[in-house]
Amino acid sequence: MSHQATSDLEKNETRHYEGANVSRTITPGGHPVDYSQTPFPPFHRKLANPAPLGLTSFGAGFFLTCFLTLHARGVQTPNVVVPVLMLYGGIAQWVTGLVEIISGNTFGATVFCSYGAFNMTYAALYLPAFGVAQAYTLGDGSLSPEFTQAIGLYLIVWMMVTIFFMIAALRTTLAVFSTLFFTAVTFLVLAINNFTGSDSARIAGGVFGLCASACSWWGAASALWGPETTFSAIRVSPIVMRRE
Repeated sequence: MSHQATSDLEKNETRHYEGANVSRTITPGGHPVDYSQTPFPPFHRKLANPAPLGLTSFGAGFFLTCFLTLHARGVQTPNVVVPVLMLYGGIAQWVTGLVEIISGNTFGATVFCSYGAFNMTYAALYLPAFGVAQAYTLGDGSLSPEFTQAIGLYLIVWMMVTIFFMIAALRTTLAVFSTLFFTAVTFLVLAINNFTGSDSARIAGGVFGLCASACSWWGAASALWGPETTFSAIRVSPIVMRRE
């Protein structure tokens, strides 16, 4: 390209600033030439709401556990609950809790990670690899009375944890608070069943557990059944308890 052609495209403009010569190249359109790299446009990442996953998986595991507690369909052996608690309840609630951590939701992260751990620990009671039941097995193969007392104490601990969460949920929604309330009552009544052997406490604990599952699914539905997913006639409200 000749010097004349170059001068047609760009022209050097020299100005004086505080006694010094300042030069810049001007394009034929009258704009300064800028050879700097174009920056990347800002990217705003949006995370999905993980709460429906956590609430749905919690409700499913709790529902099946309490159904088996009630000996539904004559089922006396509850081991079928183990894969549900570990592979659905435990993992799904852990994932939910981790996403809540990334989102900055302390309450959701604490609750979902804790109940994910509850699912895992409860399932571990049935697994021979953990040796829990074996530790309480007598010489004749039967379980020591200590076992039910230990399970009762285990449930009392989770009742206390749930009450702790209930206090933190007073300004959330009625769906979340009700889930925690019925969960705490379930733990308490089933602990009484293990301490005393009361069959009435077993039945009451199973019923309260089904109520906790229903409230959990209520909360999940209120978040999942939105305007973009379903019809307005079947949407539900979580009923916000917060008062400004």
